[in-house]
Amino acid sequence: MKSYTILDSETRFDPYLEDAYKAIDPKCEKARIASCKLDVVAMLDVDLDDEGRLSVGPLASWTAEDGGERPLLSAAFFHLQERPDRQLVTYGGSAVDAKVIELAAMSHDLALPIQLREQFGPRREARHLDLGQAIKGFSKTWHHLTEILLRMGVPVALIANKAKPMADDRNIDWRSAREHCELDTLLTAMALIAWRRVQGDPCLHIPTASYALISGYLHQRPEGAMASLLRREAAHLAGLIAADMDLAA
Repeated sequence: MKSYTILDSETRFDPYLEDAYKAIDPKCEKARIASCKLDVVAMLDVDLDDEGRLSVGPLASWTAEDGGERPLLSAAFFHLQERPDRQLVTYGGSAVDAKVIELAAMSHDLALPIQLREQFGPRREARHLDLGQAIKGFSKTWHHLTEILLRMGVPVALIANKAKPMADDRNIDWRSAREHCELDTLLTAMALIAWRRVQGDPCLHIPTASYALISGYLHQRPEGAMASLLRREAAHLAGLIAADMDLAA
């Protein structure tokens, strides 16, 4: 049995931090992630047994709508601390999500969960898998998750808004930001399962696993903004599964 917790976050540049640093260093033309603040963190549990059967656990998310970063981080950290044996999975998180979370934790005097702590020495455990880094390998090319999903055949309509900013300095649609972040955990999980399959997991079948992921997600978010598109994709995957079964018969 392999147990994963998929994490995604939504961040934005804080105007005060940007302006303050530019006042100190006017030559800085572009703000870096130390000027980012967290708006949303979402996590999805996924379990995969030795026979390729997949189950979807809780989907949870937290926003900075009411109390800012500290209560968001406290709740998200507690969620991870209750799952010490699960492997954390992000897409590009070692350079962005995990680092923004680490910097936010430094701002609020909060200890990181074990999955996000720096580990040293010869017996390091792989508690955090950055799927983007794993797919990149030793090449120089970083692939956006959208590119991977398109190559896998995920419909454009499901991922068309992935690059759209969820917030500006004046207004945040918190419901949309939460749904956007939660959907990204599902899409990352779909990429993870496909990557696991091509790495030699003989029991995995990508359409079946993707169908299970979407079904488990819809069970928890049946009224989400993308629910109709997800149901359409689930129906498409069900057709592929049935066709494969006919060929095998």
